[in-house]
Amino acid sequence: MTKHHNILTEVTALLLILLMGYTGLAKLVDFQGFQSAMQNQEIPFDWARQLAWAIPLVEMLLVGLLLWEKTRIWGFIGSLALLSIFSTYVGLIWIGSFPRVPCGCAGIFDSMNWGAHLAVNLGFAAISALGIYLSTTNPAVHHQAVGNSSKFNFP
Repeated sequence: MTKHHNILTEVTALLLILLMGYTGLAKLVDFQGFQSAMQNQEIPFDWARQLAWAIPLVEMLLVGLLLWEKTRIWGFIGSLALLSIFSTYVGLIWIGSFPRVPCGCAGIFDSMNWGAHLAVNLGFAAISALGIYLSTTNPAVHHQAVGNSSKFNFP
């Protein structure tokens, strides 16, 4: 992997670690508030109780996956999936699909309007997608393959 490619991969992982770590910890620190906000969502009460535990734990799991190079691709994929779900939900709220607009957000995200929240989520989803791309491409391997007519490198 080239130095610049590796640095960009590390930066994308760091940005997602900061986001997921911040939001996951904020939810766990004020768990009662987060659980109450989740129970005010437009979802069944039992789901809300389970999601109140699952969401911050998944966010912290993603932090762990993003920390190590061997598991980072799974962290990027999981981050993209989670941010896609969050973005869809925020987008539906933003266009008025629900009779009320509760928030199960954490920290500074509580104070954002829905358009800004959607923009931030989509931005981080794009960062996750970039991380996936960077983790699955290796310029050094690509350049080697260009000079070799075989798809396989035999000794």
